[in-house]
Amino acid sequence: MLHIEAKVQVKPDLVEAFLAEVNLVIQGSLLEAGNHGYELVRSVKNSNTFYILEKWADEEAIQFHNGTDHYKHFKKNVPAFLAAPIEVALLAPVKR
Repeated sequence: MLHIEAKVQVKPDLVEAFLAEVNLVIQGSLLEAGNHGYELVRSVKNSNTFYILEKWADEEAIQFHNGTDHYKHFKKNVPAFLAAPIEVALLAPVKR
């Protein structure tokens, strides 16, 4: 399983609009076959900072997700809400 963490810093006056927009991509993503989780978490230190936490079966599932209409719509519209560039990390499980 692959995990993606995206740190999103939102302009303070656009938080509510961002939440409406991100909810659309979350709901669509949760319906995808290769998705095992898609959550939004708000920072306790900065109420304008959010983390999108994604769990995917494999790289193929991520590539499918990146081609969906809901993801493309979010990617097109999210820059208007940003106070800083999104920071994305791909996390792979540790093999023991």
